[in-house]
Order: sequence, then C-alpha cells, then structure tokens
Amino acid sequence: MRLGSLENLRSQLLEVTLALVVGFVGGALALTAFGYNAFENIQVMISYGFRDLGYLLLKSAPIVLTALAFLVPLKAGLFNIGGEGQLYAGAITALLLSKVGFYLAIPAGALAGLLVGVAIGLLRVVRGVNEVVSSIMFNWTLYYLSMFAIQRYLLDPVYTHQSIRVDRVLSLPEVAAVMLLSPLAVYLLLYNTELGYRIRVAGSSSRVARYAGVNLNIVTIRSMAMGGFLAGLGGAIQVYGVTTVVDTTLSSLYGLGFLGIGVALIARGNPLAVIPAAVLVSGLLIGSHWMELRGRVAPELADVVIGVVILALSAPYAYRVLASRMGWGVGGG
Repeated sequence: MRLGSLENLRSQLLEVTLALVVGFVGGALALTAFGYNAFENIQVMISYGFRDLGYLLLKSAPIVLTALAFLVPLKAGLFNIGGEGQLYAGAITALLLSKVGFYLAIPAGALAGLLVGVAIGLLRVVRGVNEVVSSIMFNWTLYYLSMFAIQRYLLDPVYTHQSIRVDRVLSLPEVAAVMLLSPLAVYLLLYNTELGYRIRVAGSSSRVARYAGVNLNIVTIRSMAMGGFLAGLGGAIQVYGVTTVVDTTLSSLYGLGFLGIGVALIARGNPLAVIPAAVLVSGLLIGSHWMELRGRVAPELADVVIGVVILALSAPYAYRVLASRMGWGVGGG
C-alpha cells in the first residue's frame, strides 16, 4: 500500500515537473516570437517573484481559499466557477462591516459567500439549473453590485478612486494561519468525516451514491455552501490582509476566483497541495509585474506567459477529471 502511494507520488511529481518545463518553454517561445529576450525575462520573473516570502504568502492566501472553494464541490462532482462572485460578496460584506470590527466583518464575509454558494446549489436542486450557468450569472451580478456598493456607500471622500479603509490590517502570522489551517481543515473534512465520505462518493458515481443511500441534493447544497464559505473568507482576507481597500473597478479582487480554479487543478485535487500551487502561481504573478518593469514586456504578453504555465500544469488533471465525468475510463482522482 505504501509502495503504491509512493509510486503514485513519484508519478505526480514527474508529471508536474515535466508540465512546468513545458509551460516555461511555451512562455519563452511566446516572448521570443515578439522580440523579447526570453531567458532574461523569465529569470527576472522567477528571481523577483519569489524574493519576498512575506508578501508572497499574503498574496497566496486568498488564492488558496478560492482554490479550496472550487475543490470541495469538485469532489462532489460539481463545478463551482462561482468562486469569483462569492469572493466579491465576502470582500464587500467585510468592507461594509469594517466599522463594526474585523471580529464580525471577516466571519460575515465568509457567511456572505456561503449564502451565494447555497443559492447556486438550490438552483441546481430545485430548478435543475446547471451550477456553471448560475455561477456565471452570479459572478457578473455580484461584480456590478460590488462596484455600485463601493461608489454609493463605501467611497473614500478623499481618494475617490477607492473605498474606505478597513479598521485594521491582519498581520502576516494571522493570514498565514488561515492559509495553512484552511487546507488542513478541508482535508480532514473530506477524508475523516461522514460528510466528506458522502461528498467523495457522490463525486465518484451518482449511481453508487444513490445505492449507498447518499442524498445527492443535500450533498450538492452542502458542498456548494462550503465552497462559498471558503471563497467568501478569501474575499475578506484579501481586504483585511492584503489590500485594506478596494478600488472602484475591483481590480484588486478581479480574477482571484478564476485563479483558484487553476490552482486547484495544479494541486491535482489535493487540499494540502493547494498551498504550494498557490505560492507558485502568486510568485509568477508578482514576477510578471517585475518582468513588465525591468524587461518592458507588455502586460498582455506577461499574462500569456503565466497562462501558458498554468495551462501546462493544470491540463493533465483537468483532462482526467473531464474524462471521468464523460465516462472515458480515466480516473479523476
């Protein structure tokens, strides 16, 4: 048993290593095609992206949570691409309640995300609306509602391009504790509780789940609720631990939910592996900004480099998940 697990770990490490090489080679080809020095710019991305460990951990924490927000429903056979909207809900709710205090604001942000997740789950259970469709609708609805809330109720009277500032800033140890404990809690829930067993059975086969007496409707709602809770917490942590404000265009929030999907796939569906995957992606993001400054690389091209690396890392597991859902005889893990 241990030998099999060790061999599986080795194969996954080899797969990730090869995918990482392919990703950087693809990014280098993209840079070269547009006349940039690929070696120098990728060197800048790596050396500067992972230089400041504290900032790297702060940037990674919300992405860890949005990755978990996708991973938990995925284990139940659901695609929660609504982590983006759930993160908006958590961030804006935490900001609204910041005058009351962060002891209430952060849990309220997580609860706001949970409610969005429950709404998506109920639409699937009660009305048969696919969670992908409803998630997209909620993402855009919450995006514009968040912009309205900032400009109408939360605008800073001095710096009118951003919201008011939160009442306090979480320290690095506080953010790191959330970042480290959340994946551990999700792992224990999935693999050491009855609810986690039901989630995994529902995700492996709905027919087997029904035969085992698993109520798929309840599992759907609970897994989406947990996903929403985690994404909402990510939004609250982003506001209280990273930015302290939200600009009127939501640029400090935009994309974190979608990045979480890629991170969850890079982690191969393992809650504990979400941490190094998020740190890797965050380092690439930080490094891409330095690549723009030092190498004069266009922001769009820097995004292409990151996108190619993430795609190369996540594609193998994404294929296995899709193959499992489509019945192609490949395990999703």
